[in-house]
Amino acid sequence: MSDSDPQKATQVSSQEPNSSSASSAGRSTLWNLPNQLTIARLILSVIFFVLLGLDLGPATEARRQIILNVAFVVFILAVVTDFLDGYFARRWGLISTFGRIADPFADKIVICGGFVMLISVSPLVQPWLAVVIIFREFLVSGLRSFLESKGVAFGAAFIGKLKMIVQSITIPVLLFYEANLRTPPAVSPSWLPNFFHYATIAFLFLTLILTVASCITYLQRAYRLIRSEKRG
Repeated sequence: MSDSDPQKATQVSSQEPNSSSASSAGRSTLWNLPNQLTIARLILSVIFFVLLGLDLGPATEARRQIILNVAFVVFILAVVTDFLDGYFARRWGLISTFGRIADPFADKIVICGGFVMLISVSPLVQPWLAVVIIFREFLVSGLRSFLESKGVAFGAAFIGKLKMIVQSITIPVLLFYEANLRTPPAVSPSWLPNFFHYATIAFLFLTLILTVASCITYLQRAYRLIRSEKRG
């Protein structure tokens, strides 16, 4: 049983309808499905990093295989949430400030962190590759923040989206190879490990090429925008 005065409660509610509805709208916008998927992706990224961290110490081959296969599934789920949150946000018009900030942040955490953690998992991933990927992400994000702070649109280019897709394929391909098919090409009696070995190397090279090419594309685009803004 409540001790509050119903008449006063009615008066308060009638006097403050705007603040109540605004607060409700804010909560509904923050906790909409796309934002929930983005938060889920951040949680999945933490689980993904913990799993790869477990593989840093000495482990039996069977334990290593289990860990990497679970990490493979977790990463796939993270990629699926990335696709779904963008799809639902566009279809339902659920664009929020939180989503605009958290979604690209989650993408960078998953991809950059993934390549960093894979250095200890596979000799195919060299430290300099992770450095190049992280450098590119920081540089492009800095350019975007700088230009958009001046009111200049600096959206994603096609090559940037293609780079993200290839990176999102490269990591699970590498995990699957390291978990299930890691055999030196000269030793393996089957064509499948050999195929995945060279396919993984090809995806890593493609990731490098698209990372560098997209960085150059964004630099050229930013340079043109800055010059046109100064002329204007």
